[in-house]
Amino acid sequence: MLRMVLSADLVTLVPANEANPARTEAGHRAVFPLGDGQAFVARRRWVAFAEPELAQAAAFLELLAAAEQNLAGPVVLDRPDGAAVVLRVGTPRDVDAIGAVHLRCSAKTLFNRYHTGLRTVPRKWLHRLLMPPRGTSLLAVCGRDVIGFGQLISQRDGTAEVSLLVEDAWQRQGIGTALLARLVALAKADGTTELTAVRLPGNDAMARTALRAGMQVETSPDDDTLLRLSAARTPRTVSGSRTSLCLAPRAAPASSDRE
Repeated sequence: MLRMVLSADLVTLVPANEANPARTEAGHRAVFPLGDGQAFVARRRWVAFAEPELAQAAAFLELLAAAEQNLAGPVVLDRPDGAAVVLRVGTPRDVDAIGAVHLRCSAKTLFNRYHTGLRTVPRKWLHRLLMPPRGTSLLAVCGRDVIGFGQLISQRDGTAEVSLLVEDAWQRQGIGTALLARLVALAKADGTTELTAVRLPGNDAMARTALRAGMQVETSPDDDTLLRLSAARTPRTVSGSRTSLCLAPRAAPASSDRE
């Protein structure tokens, strides 16, 4: 995109200490610091860069940086089947859609999430799921339907607990991984680097999802149902308007499978 903005012949991403911004090559070379120890180097042989072009490119990069920091904004998942799945923060207006996704889930999926037999969720629970105390909810939405959601709830020990629910028809398609990766980014922005998750004995679904999201997973030595998730590796997430976290779909959503 930067190459298109500048009509440049070449734009490369290099370590900042190798960018050498003083080397302008008579205006045919320009350097744009990117942060995190990196920089873009743009070259155009056919004509030197003009100051308005350089200012436009710098403004473009500033806009991208602002979008990256807006973690509360929606994210569109690029999927091979073209389905528009959006990750966004839940609001009280989503209460009916949250109730509907529970009705579409199998008893096994609900049991794995809530660790108790549950078929219907009281409406007051739905509000707490959407607006949890000391936390936030993140929805995966396709059309008007909520197809999955996650929660991130701060704990008194400085960690945060995460939980996920993906309806059966959308499981094994990367929705849970995308939700968890985004929750990791939200937690990191809030200064939290260690997350916990509670699982049923022998259920490794959350551990597998966390590994796919780029996290390290450890079992608590005192309780094998408690997972400790640390973002020691780079999480599989892209902050901004679009990202391609989802795997190729198995088939058009119908009903029932595992997460």
